[in-house]
Amino acid sequence: MTVVSILPITTIDQCKQCEWLQQSIWGADPLEVVPAEVLVVAQRHGGLVLGAFDPSGRLVGFLFGFLGRVSPDNLAVADKNQWQHYSHVLGVVPEWRRRGVGYRLKLAQREWVIRQGIELVTWTCDPLEATNAILNIGRLGAVSRCYMRDVYGAMPDRLNAGLPSDRFEVTWHLTSARVRDRIQHGWQSPALRSVVSAGATITNPARLRPDSVLEPGAVHMSNSETVLVEIPLNIQAVKEADRDLASQWRMNVREAIESLIRDGYTVCDVVEAELDSLVRVYYLMQSV
Repeated sequence: MTVVSILPITTIDQCKQCEWLQQSIWGADPLEVVPAEVLVVAQRHGGLVLGAFDPSGRLVGFLFGFLGRVSPDNLAVADKNQWQHYSHVLGVVPEWRRRGVGYRLKLAQREWVIRQGIELVTWTCDPLEATNAILNIGRLGAVSRCYMRDVYGAMPDRLNAGLPSDRFEVTWHLTSARVRDRIQHGWQSPALRSVVSAGATITNPARLRPDSVLEPGAVHMSNSETVLVEIPLNIQAVKEADRDLASQWRMNVREAIESLIRDGYTVCDVVEAELDSLVRVYYLMQSV
């Protein structure tokens, strides 16, 4: 864990810092960020704005969420009238990433939402972002049965430009045994060899090109109880090097996961493994 302090954002100056943080993290235009005045009124009326502050008091990460109802197309929640907390933004500046800051912000959010009397949090995330997959599905124990195509339309910011804005809506059942176990005992990626030996099949096994670049394999559906869907380790690097290849990954993963969700599968874990001297990442999906 890191030495950052996780505290509520309480002043207009801090909310203004959240505007700057969004521009810094996503490379967004000022008109595209959640404005300070929205953060102020949301915090005042049942929403949540949390900041991560380094030892000098500098804001290095923040989280914003608000109260809402379950979306009708979220198949991971049976009660569509259920109240939920929707987690809209989570961001950490580059120099503080992979140091547990986002994880601590989510744990603080969980505690706050439970005190509010709510047991469900949902949010969207890009299915191609492996780091987010490991945090959301792996370490936090969220699941997903909701895949949305190009939900935000064309996005001009640095992290999202160039690809359709497909998203998972992930579902975090805060008091479930699954979530409590992962928070209390930690998470470790299932071993790929063990998962495959137990009968899991890889829906879209990637191919290693002569230039040592992975490209997605054709989607082959299976009736196995457990299936794996491969994603790139670093979609931002893929996009920077080869925009066409990044688009291939988007369409390939879209086809695989949409088909599996229609067939009753749930995204419930992430598998990391080393094959061909490369780190490979897979969603683990199980039939429900």
